[in-house]
Amino acid sequence: MTMINNKTNNNLPQELHSILIGIMLSDGGLYRSSPTANVRFEMSFGEKYQSLAFHIGYLFKDYMSNPVKSIEVKGKNKVYSNYRLKTKTLPLFNSYYEMFYKYQTEPTNKYVKVVPDNIIDLMDPIVLAYLIQGDGNYDKTRNRVRIYTNSYQKQEVEKLALAINTKLNIYTAVLHDRKDQWILTIGAKNLKVLRENVIPYFHPTMLYRIGI
Repeated sequence: MTMINNKTNNNLPQELHSILIGIMLSDGGLYRSSPTANVRFEMSFGEKYQSLAFHIGYLFKDYMSNPVKSIEVKGKNKVYSNYRLKTKTLPLFNSYYEMFYKYQTEPTNKYVKVVPDNIIDLMDPIVLAYLIQGDGNYDKTRNRVRIYTNSYQKQEVEKLALAINTKLNIYTAVLHDRKDQWILTIGAKNLKVLRENVIPYFHPTMLYRIGI
């Protein structure tokens, strides 16, 4: 995987900055115990994503007290292994929390995860690569990649599509999935340019999500 070592003002190396943005757009979480507390980054992986879990754990090892660990989860008829990543609680994650979480009075009365307002400035091939590794799916019958952005509002999904279109020149459509849920699709005509952009930042075990 390609490595980028430039520093950013937020004290994460540029590559980790983009990786964290991509992960947060998909399945990552940031946690703050109170409005004035510092923030930690956490993520949980299913048992078939062990390799990806340890890869991301390695990338964030300088910010963790303990390595990624396996947790047994009891299902109805089976015991599953999940993998949990948890960083230290650090000031450098605070700006990411403020970027990704907004207080919603109705109907939740709590902080909810959103697509950052400045996503067009944040978008790059690394962000897209980690978003697809988290929420992507290759649709063999239509030869397209779908990105399951169901948890976001339609206007947020549209904002994310615009960022990919504008910054990476990859046409990305917004598609109604079900109820009030919307996903992104990248069609066959754009798969070549998509793969050229993201393959350098993909873990080998996840290439199937772009049809490789």
